Amino acid sequence: KGIAAATRSVCFTLCLLCLLLYIFGIAFTQLTVGTEVGDKYFRDVPMSMYTLLMRGTLMDAIGAPLEELNHLGWFFAGVYLLFVLLATVTVMNMLIGVLCEVVSTVAAVERERLAVTYVK
Repeated sequence: KGIAAATRSVCFTLCLLCLLLYIFGIAFTQLTVGTEVGDKYFRDVPMSMYTLLMRGTLMDAIGAPLEELNHLGWFFAGVYLLFVLLATVTVMNMLIGVLCEVVSTVAAVERERLAVTYVK
């Protein structure tokens, strides 16, 4: 019941994550056009979004693009780290917080319902 109650909040949180992926995907596609790191990680917007999801949000080998972006300049690495901060720390923790809050609320309601049933 808790997961079913959290579906709306989870959907909005995932939509926010998709919006961040899209915005930063466009930014990295434009910023790295014509570079080696652009050809490898940010060739087009879907590839950029995939790279940002896997490496920036889910933290799978986060350092590989960061190293190569740092060779281009500190600005590129800073934008990548800004995305990691926004996506991982903010959005993913918001998702975990929403799920925990909804599950604890549903558990309290269920506990109260069982207590009322027991009294009857």
